[in-house]
Amino acid sequence: MLQFDQQATLFLNGSQNLFLDNLMITVTSTFSWSLLIVMLIYILFKNNNWKEALFILFTIGMMIFVADRICSGWIKPTIARWRPTRDPEIMYLIDTVLNYRGGRFGFFSGHACNTSCVAMFLAWLFREKRLTIILFLWSVTTTYTRLYLGVHYLGDVLVGWSVGLTLGCVFYFLYNRVRQRVGTSQLISGQFTSSGYPLGDIHLFITAIAFNYIIITIYAITRGII
Repeated sequence: MLQFDQQATLFLNGSQNLFLDNLMITVTSTFSWSLLIVMLIYILFKNNNWKEALFILFTIGMMIFVADRICSGWIKPTIARWRPTRDPEIMYLIDTVLNYRGGRFGFFSGHACNTSCVAMFLAWLFREKRLTIILFLWSVTTTYTRLYLGVHYLGDVLVGWSVGLTLGCVFYFLYNRVRQRVGTSQLISGQFTSSGYPLGDIHLFITAIAFNYIIITIYAITRGII
């Protein structure tokens, strides 16, 4: 299994394409998705009173904090599995970008865990098929950059996704139970999705994701030129 993991990672790692190098190093950055964070905050406050919106954001924040502590605070230093870029067995076979190698240990992938738990939580929250698909595509593409850049094995990513999906479900369940018990207000906008968010705002969120990809692509192209 370890040998297959290494071979699969080497197959998915890198290319000789400068544009793809620039694109992957940009997509892997959390800052590149700032527009989506702003759009999410806008939609939450537009469709909920401020207490409900803050409660949702607090839940997402706690979920990411727990995911990070499990991954970086516990599992990575305990398992202590080298990243491919630092593994003596294959580190010289890995194609790096801008000499980016990440930290020492890579099991399991924090990017995979964090993006998948957010995608799962928001999928439950908004309950709109197209947005759900796009959210998981966002998680997949963001996580793939970790394989392309050689800072995670395929196994790191698959385990990270599994943990993230589980946390997303658990935290949405906890959020929903607490919301029902404390009697926080229902959504104040028109009821268009089963969870109460108007389709217009869902479409706006989808448009923001697409626009964000366009911005990232343009930046990757210009970065290669400048």
